[in-house]
Amino acid sequence: MAVTVPRKTSGAASPDPAADLDGLIGVRRASSRPGALLGAALLAIILYAAFDDGGAGYPGEARLQIAFVLVAVIAVALWVWHGGLRLRAPVAAWAGLGLLAGFAVWSGLSLGWSITPSETWTQLNRTIAYVLAGAIAVAAGAWNRRALSQVAAGYAGIAIVVALYALGGKVVPQLIHHTDDFSRLRAPLDYWNALAIFLVMAVPILLRGAVDSAIQTRLRLGALAGMGVLIVTLGLTLSRGGVVAVVLAVGLCIGLAGEGARLRSLGFAGMALLAAAPALAVGFGAGDLTANGVPAGERSGEGALLGVALLVGLATLVLAGRAAIAAEARIAPDPARSRRIGRALLAALTALALLGVGAMAVSERGLTGTISHQADVFTTAKEASRFDPSRLYSTNSGNRWVWWEEAAGAWSDQPLQGWGAGSFALLHLRYRENDLQVLQPHSVPLQFLSETGLVGAVLALGGLAALLLAGLGTVRRLSPGPERGVAAALFAGAAAWAAQALYEWTYDIPAATLPALLFLGVLAGARPRETLDVTPPSTTGLKLGALAAATLLLCTVAISAGVPAWADGKSDAAARAVSGKPSAATLADADAEADLAARLDPLTVEPLYTAAAIAARRGRFAQARRYLLEALEREPENPAAWLRLIPTEELGSPVARFAVQRVLDLDPRNRRTSALASIYLLQLTPPAASATATGTPLPTIIPPEEPAAGTATTPGSGTTTTPGSGTAGNGD
Repeated sequence: MAVTVPRKTSGAASPDPAADLDGLIGVRRASSRPGALLGAALLAIILYAAFDDGGAGYPGEARLQIAFVLVAVIAVALWVWHGGLRLRAPVAAWAGLGLLAGFAVWSGLSLGWSITPSETWTQLNRTIAYVLAGAIAVAAGAWNRRALSQVAAGYAGIAIVVALYALGGKVVPQLIHHTDDFSRLRAPLDYWNALAIFLVMAVPILLRGAVDSAIQTRLRLGALAGMGVLIVTLGLTLSRGGVVAVVLAVGLCIGLAGEGARLRSLGFAGMALLAAAPALAVGFGAGDLTANGVPAGERSGEGALLGVALLVGLATLVLAGRAAIAAEARIAPDPARSRRIGRALLAALTALALLGVGAMAVSERGLTGTISHQADVFTTAKEASRFDPSRLYSTNSGNRWVWWEEAAGAWSDQPLQGWGAGSFALLHLRYRENDLQVLQPHSVPLQFLSETGLVGAVLALGGLAALLLAGLGTVRRLSPGPERGVAAALFAGAAAWAAQALYEWTYDIPAATLPALLFLGVLAGARPRETLDVTPPSTTGLKLGALAAATLLLCTVAISAGVPAWADGKSDAAARAVSGKPSAATLADADAEADLAARLDPLTVEPLYTAAAIAARRGRFAQARRYLLEALEREPENPAAWLRLIPTEELGSPVARFAVQRVLDLDPRNRRTSALASIYLLQLTPPAASATATGTPLPTIIPPEEPAAGTATTPGSGTTTTPGSGTAGNGD
C-alpha cells in the first residue's frame, strides 16, 4: 500500500518526510534516477529519428522499434530492482494505452483481409512501438519528480538543433546541401509539414521558459532567442498547417498556464514574431532562396543576407527581452489591470474580424459569393505551387479534399473492418478520379477509418483522446506556478500535434508523433511536488517472473520489427549488385539473396520483383514468371504485380487477357497502364492484318521499368519516391 505524505512540515522535521518514515514503516523511497534515465533515452530516440529522415521507412524505423524494446526491458528491470518504484497514472491514461494496444491487435488481425499485407505488418510494428513509447513515458513521469521540466528542456534543445540544421541549408548552402533540390525547408525530417509540427511542439515550451521569473535571466533570454529561431524556421517550411498548429499551441499554453503570466506571454510571443520578421522577409523575397534547383554558389550571397538578418533580429530580441525582464521588477502585478488589457486585446481582435467580414461583403462577389468561391478553391483538385511563399495565404487544400473523399469512399465500402492497416496507397488507385499520386489521405482519422474501419478508428482515436484527457487533467490538478506552466506547454504541444493530425499523415512519421506521446506520457505519470509516494518493498520473485515474461514478449516484438527490415536490406543489396554489367556469378548470388529475402518476409512482394528481374537477366524466364505469380498470391489486389506479369505471358493467352483486365480494374485512372493495355489489345488484332492495312508496324508492348534500389514505387505510377520523404506524402 502506498503512503502519501506532505512534502512540507512544520518544526525541525527532516526536509524529506519520506526519508523519516522509511525506518518507521519499512519502506524504500523511490529514486528519481530511473525516471530521468528513461526520459533521456526517449529524448535520444527522438533525436535519432529526427536526423534519420523522420524515422520513416527501413531500416531506420526498425532500429527505433528495437530501441524501444531495449528501453522497455530496462524499465521493467528497474522496476524489479528498485522496490520503491510505482507506476501511477490516471485511469484515462491506462485506458488510452490499452485502446492503442487494442488498435495494434486489430491491425495485426487485419492481416487476414488486408490488400497490402506487408504495409499492414509495418503499421502493426509502428503502433506497438508507439504503445511502448507511451508506457515508458508514463514510467519516466512517475519515477522522476522533475520529469516535466527535464523533458521540456531536453526537447526544446533538440528542436533548436533541428531548426539550426534546417536553416543551415539556406544560410550556408555550400556546407549543408539539403536545399539543393527544393527551396522549401524539410530536412532533417525530409517532409516540410513534419518538420513544422516538430518545431511547433517546442514553441510553447520556450515561451514558458521566457516568461518564467523563477529561472535565471540568461536562461530566459536563451529561451526567447530559441523561440525566434523556431519561428523563422517554421515560416520557411511554408507549412500552413504548421502556422495553424503554432497559433493553437501558443493559445492553449497561455490559456492553461494561469492568469499570472498571460499578458507577459503574449508580449514575449509578439516580440519573438517581430524579431523574426526581417529574416522571414529575406527568406520569402530572395529569388534564389525561393526557387528550386539553384546552384549553391548562386544562393550563398542571399543565404549570407538571411543569416545576417537572423542574427540582427535575435540580437534585437535579446535586448528587448532584457528590458522587459528588468521592467517586471518595477511594475507590480495588477490582476485588474491585466483583465482590462486582455479585454481590450479581445475587442481589437473582434474588430479586425468584423472588418474582414465587411471587406468580403463589399467585394465584387459579396459575402456569400466570396465564401462559396473559397469553398470551391478548397475542394477543387489542381496542381498548385508548393514552393511559392504566397501559398501561406492560399485557401487551396493542397488536393486534400479529393483524398479525403477517396478515404471516405473506401470506408463506406468496408465500414467495420476496413481494407487492412496501411492499405491506402492501393485504395487510392481504385477510388481516385484524377492522376494525382499519394500514399496517405492526409488525415489520420480518415486513414484509420479507410484502412481499419470503424473498429480500428474507435480504438486508435479513442486511445489518443484518452491520453489527451489524462494530460489535461494533470495540468488542471497542478497549482498555478512554474510547474503548471511547463505542464501546460507540454500539453499544448501534444494538442497541436493532434490538431495537425486532422489534416496530415504525421502518424506514419515517428519523429513527428513520438514527442506528443512523450509529453502525454510524462504528464500522465507526473504528480504534484507537494506529495511523495512511498511504497513497501514487494515480492521480488513475482517481479523476476514478470521481467522474464516481459523480456520474452519484447524479444518477439523486436524480431517482428527486425525481420522485414532485414529482408528489405537483402532485396536492395541484390538489386544494387546487378546494376551495370554483372558477371554470371554475381547474378547467381544476387538471385539467391533476393530469394532469401522473399522467404524471410513472407508478406512483401518487393524481393519477388527483384528476384524475377534477376532471373529474367539470367535467361530463366519460367523462374521469373514463378516469382511474379508468387507475388500475385501475396498481393492479388496490387495492379503493379499484374502489370509485371503481362510481358511474361504468351500474347492472347487467357492469363494475359485476365492480367490486362485486372490492371484496368485496380488502377483505372493510370494513363500509363491504360496505354499499355491499349497497345496489348492492338497487338491481339493488329491493323496490319486487315484487308485495308498499310503495313505500318505497331510498337511492341513495353515491360514496366524496374524500380531503382532503395526506392519505394507507387504502384502503377511509373514514379519512385524515397520512403519517408515529403514527396511520398505529396500534397502540402
